[in-house]
Amino acid sequence: MMRALLLLALVITGCSTVTPKMGRDRQGNEFVMDSAWSRSTLRSEYFGFRRMNRMQPLVLDTMIIESNAVDGVAAFERTSGNLLWRIDLENGVEGGVAVSGDKLYFGSSDGQFYCVNVVNGKTVWTFPVRAETLAAPTIDGNVVYFQSGADVLFALDAISGKQLWVYNRQVTTQLSIRATTRPVVNGELVYAGFSDGFFVALNRKAGTLAWERKIGKGNRFHDVDATPVLDGDSLYVASFDGSLVSLKAASGDVNWTIEQGAYVPVTLGTGTHADQLYYSTADGAILLVDKRSGKIIKTFKITKGIPTQVALYRGLILYGESEGALVAADGDSGQVISRFDPGHGIVATPTVIEKTGEAYAASSGANLWAFRLSYRRASDRLPWQVQ
Repeated sequence: MMRALLLLALVITGCSTVTPKMGRDRQGNEFVMDSAWSRSTLRSEYFGFRRMNRMQPLVLDTMIIESNAVDGVAAFERTSGNLLWRIDLENGVEGGVAVSGDKLYFGSSDGQFYCVNVVNGKTVWTFPVRAETLAAPTIDGNVVYFQSGADVLFALDAISGKQLWVYNRQVTTQLSIRATTRPVVNGELVYAGFSDGFFVALNRKAGTLAWERKIGKGNRFHDVDATPVLDGDSLYVASFDGSLVSLKAASGDVNWTIEQGAYVPVTLGTGTHADQLYYSTADGAILLVDKRSGKIIKTFKITKGIPTQVALYRGLILYGESEGALVAADGDSGQVISRFDPGHGIVATPTVIEKTGEAYAASSGANLWAFRLSYRRASDRLPWQVQ
């Protein structure tokens, strides 16, 4: 009877497993990752083939926006997880969303791009893309930029949805990875990568080519699908089957190269790691890299699939395993401190709010999970939380 009660309590609380003697703060308190709530993002149960539910949860003041690659996008109350609204869309929203004021923008796998009211989910306008959208859009002023899965980059008026310009790469490659970059705006330039292996800088106002650089030179795939990360006068961008490259933001000249590919962006370090970055590779590792020289400082090998982009929390790194769990690890050594297995793995980058200790992750099973991150005394743990 006691064993059954303990098992029931474990299911209800959803606490992560904790590795003893790791993840302690200066007072000796242990790191704890507790699940606060979880909600399915699906309209109804889905028994079809596995979909790429890879949208990073968008955290707003009072709500969380999350989508799936099956049937739609939804808003949940931040504290309770209660459903606020949902929009049913054929094949869902895979790439992600962006918000500006009271408007939410996203491209769907139904071939349309949407602007909706973020408060109630009511449609403001739509734009025909005639292709799926596989990354979140970028909003800069009154312009929204996004890239379709057909290697076309659009600039639309964010208020009316009117097309301002379009850049069509006209890629002839027959074999490519099913992903795209999210456009990045820097002054008068917009950066994006394409499936032919080229990374380009476009004029922000006209959409004309400013410069291009071939960085995808893999034997199987050339795709540049990892969203570029801007850091001062440098860019960090990766190709899937090729390399991570540091480029000069103004000219595209190469600073350094690491010959390992990826499809997710790098994460810039903070605090004592401010001169470093974390790089999740397509072959199942996380690299800690000196961002000035490109020297690999440490390699953290992942055992259950491919890691998501890294999120940071008080000296720790959090990432999902494509075939495993949400993992918290030491930011210096990569040693795993805590794991939470939501089932079916995680391919969506987790969202961490360091100030409040909140974390949100979307599982490959299309469930949205809310976590509470904290440090507490080992004596405060319940019996079934102790290993």
